[in-house]
Amino acid sequence: MNARYIESLNPKVSIIILHLNNIPCLVDCISSLNKISYPNFDIFVVHNGPKSNALPDALAQQSQHIAEIIDTGDNIGFSGGNNVGIRRALEKGADYVLLLNDDTEVSKDFLSLLVEIAEKRQDVAMFGPRIFFFDHPDKIWFDGAIFDPEQSRITFLRSGEKGEGLQKTVTESDFITGCAVMVKRNLLEEIGLLNDFYFMYWEDVDWGLRAIKAGTKNLVVHNALIWHKVTISMGGLQSPRTVYHKVRSHLVFTKSHAPKALPKLHVQFLRDIAWLLLKSRDQNRYKKAHAYIAAIRDYHMGKTDKGPDWLWR
Repeated sequence: MNARYIESLNPKVSIIILHLNNIPCLVDCISSLNKISYPNFDIFVVHNGPKSNALPDALAQQSQHIAEIIDTGDNIGFSGGNNVGIRRALEKGADYVLLLNDDTEVSKDFLSLLVEIAEKRQDVAMFGPRIFFFDHPDKIWFDGAIFDPEQSRITFLRSGEKGEGLQKTVTESDFITGCAVMVKRNLLEEIGLLNDFYFMYWEDVDWGLRAIKAGTKNLVVHNALIWHKVTISMGGLQSPRTVYHKVRSHLVFTKSHAPKALPKLHVQFLRDIAWLLLKSRDQNRYKKAHAYIAAIRDYHMGKTDKGPDWLWR
C-alpha cells in the first residue's frame, strides 16, 4: 500500500520539541522518534535562542520528519517557545499537537497508542503517556495528578512507584505534564495556547484546568511509555534557577486558580527561606534563599521574563 495513502488514513500529529542548549540530548530524543511506528507525524524543533549553524548541522542527518527548525531569537520561556511551535504546526495543518521535552526518549508505539485512544474518546482533548525516570527506567515520574485548590498543591499519582504490574488502562488527571502532552486542534482553537505569563512551570496545570473548565477531560494512557531525564536543562532537580521559576509561577497560578490559598503560600515560602538559612546544609542554600526572595519580589512586580541574569550563569 502506498505510504502517502497510509499517512492520509491517520490524523497528522505535529511534535513540538523546545530546545535550549543541550544538543546531544535533543539528538537522542529525535533518534528515538525515528523508530516510532505511527506513520503520519512531523517535528518542529523550536530553538529558544538566536540562530546558530550548530543545531541544523547536528540535526541534518537525524530525521526526515523534521519539518522546520525555528529560532526564537532569545530565551522566551517554555510557554513562549512552545507557542511559537504550536502556531506554526497549526498553520501547517496539524490535527494534534504534541509537546515533547528534548530530554525524553520514547517507546516505539507510544504515539500510535495515544492517537488510538484520542480518536475513540470524543470527551477528552488532552492526552499524555506514562512517564518514567530515565535513570530508573522502571520507576514512574508522571502518571496523572490531582490539584487541591484549598492548598494550591498537586498530588502526583503513583510517582516513584514501579510501573510493572500496574493495570494498563487510562487515568483521568487534572492536567497532563508539559513534558509530553498531546492536544486536539479543536481544543487549542477553543481555549487558546499556553499562557505566556508562566515563563516555565505551572503552565501545564493552568492549561489542564482550562481544558476541564471548557467541558473536556485530560487522560493518561498507561501503555504509552516514555522516559524523562529530569530537569537536565535547568541544572538539576532543585537548582536556584528551578526554585526561582517554580516559586514565581506557583504564585501566578495560585492568584488565578486558587486566590484564597495565596496567604498560605506566602507563609510556606517564608518558612522555606528560614529553613534554608537556619537549618539546611545544602552548599547552595544562600543562593536558593536568594532565588526564593527574588521570585516573590518579581511576582509582586508583575515580571514574566526569564528572571535575574545571575540565575543563568
